[in-house]
Amino acid sequence: MSPVACPKCQRDVHELGSECATCGPTGSNGSSAPIPDPIKPRGYSYDAVASFSLAIAAVLMWPLAILAVVYGLAALRTFRDQQQRDRRVDRGRWMAVTAVVVSVVIVPLVAYVVVFV
Repeated sequence: MSPVACPKCQRDVHELGSECATCGPTGSNGSSAPIPDPIKPRGYSYDAVASFSLAIAAVLMWPLAILAVVYGLAALRTFRDQQQRDRRVDRGRWMAVTAVVVSVVIVPLVAYVVVFV
């Protein structure tokens, strides 16, 4: 088949249903799929929200701090993977960082004060 021009950038692609190197997949009707904005956030990460909630609850029930750290580190790993793959990054990084800090620093301090004071 003879190459055709991409509807957006006018570069040559194999056919209208294949993928343009610049714009991504092109539709068979001559339109190209929109490129997702890698900077625009999608929504809050469920792991970040869970870790933040568990960190707050861990102040009263300190064994929950373990789960808060696990979910917080999972959320931070997800954020890093999304950023490395040029995907839209979820919101809530501050929640994950706060949950890890609260669970690792504040909760043991509160537990120490309650037990030894």
